[in-house]
Amino acid sequence: MISHRFTLDAHTPDRVQLAFHFGLVQPVLLHGFNAAIDVRWKRLIFTYSHGASLSFTSSLPTSERAQGLSVVAPFSTGGGIGIVLIDELYVLLDIKYHRFELTLGAEHPSYETLTVGGEIGWRFFIWRGFYLSPVVRYWPNVWSSAPAGGVLLKDGAIVHHPLVQGAGGLFANVLIGWAFSL
Repeated sequence: MISHRFTLDAHTPDRVQLAFHFGLVQPVLLHGFNAAIDVRWKRLIFTYSHGASLSFTSSLPTSERAQGLSVVAPFSTGGGIGIVLIDELYVLLDIKYHRFELTLGAEHPSYETLTVGGEIGWRFFIWRGFYLSPVVRYWPNVWSSAPAGGVLLKDGAIVHHPLVQGAGGLFANVLIGWAFSL
């Protein structure tokens, strides 16, 4: 039995609403996890999320993978603020801080990036507070601690440029969560 009923009005719970959710892309494609908490009050949304142990090795250029380079983000953390537009369709402004650790033989450099971007998503309630939420995010890098020319490995034989989220900062995810009123 599906509990969702589409309306053209914005979802405005009577009380403050708390939601916990996690993304499916992180464990399936990046072999890590990301969990988040949202606080909703009327149409406003405040969110915080934290990811850990995310492997980006499979998304490296073929030349870097062929040399044996691996990249792991031990953490990715940040928050956002947004608004519900209609029904459960929402938009967020997100700021995220990411740390990347590289491994190539005995070399272990690291760098950080900061992304500022947006998210659009829709919560589809399946049963009571249980929901799925397809989201599309655009998180371009706005800062990196990596050297301007990239991270040099093997005495400059490999130049690794800071990773961006998804394809040029654009990526999709499906969130699974539970929401309840306080």
